[in-house]
Amino acid sequence: MYISRHFKNHHAIYMSKHMMYRTIQDIARPRFGWIVIAALTLTTTACQSPTTDMGAPYETVPKEGYHDTESARKHLAQGLKAMEDGDYDRAELAFRKALEADVMSGPAHNNLGKVYYQQTLLYKAAWEFKYAIKLMPNQPEPKNNLGLVYEAVGKLDDAINLYGEAREIEPDNPVLIGNLTRARFKRGDKDDTTRELLRELVLKDTRPEWLAWARETLALMNVSEQQ
Repeated sequence: MYISRHFKNHHAIYMSKHMMYRTIQDIARPRFGWIVIAALTLTTTACQSPTTDMGAPYETVPKEGYHDTESARKHLAQGLKAMEDGDYDRAELAFRKALEADVMSGPAHNNLGKVYYQQTLLYKAAWEFKYAIKLMPNQPEPKNNLGLVYEAVGKLDDAINLYGEAREIEPDNPVLIGNLTRARFKRGDKDDTTRELLRELVLKDTRPEWLAWARETLALMNVSEQQ
């Protein structure tokens, strides 16, 4: 969940029909208290390791791998079950096995990124989400997930662009509307566009904590405008 200052610190990572919405621990919340991680410097060519400022380069499976889609789907299902059980080590192993079976599995890259995000291995998470975007350009979830990484490290412009791209694909999705609204508000965009997003969130979202945040924020913005 993306929650107001009255609630705990969680993020909802968006998933496709293969992957239900999940709520995971995060390092950011609408109160604007987030940990700023060292800047990400990532390359996304093929399956090469990204250059990072945070230790050794990230190694992934070779591009010239197998394309055993049936085996990849089996390992993907095992990884999703492990995530539901909260066993992220087992989930990581399963998703990596899925990619060894089929390196072109977009859902496996996306879910492996979610595991790394949960573990605050943000440079690895970003790389996996970028690769998933290449493989699934018409799916909103990896764009949204990469936006969460950029938001977590304070790159709000990049996060807002990604949330906007995801919302263009699913314009009525309240998770995407909420992420975009929160990031714009953090950036200081207290304009008519942000007000309209907040109103839309009130109409379309069913999460109590999000409804409370949107209504409270709208009220505060209206009071500020009248002063």
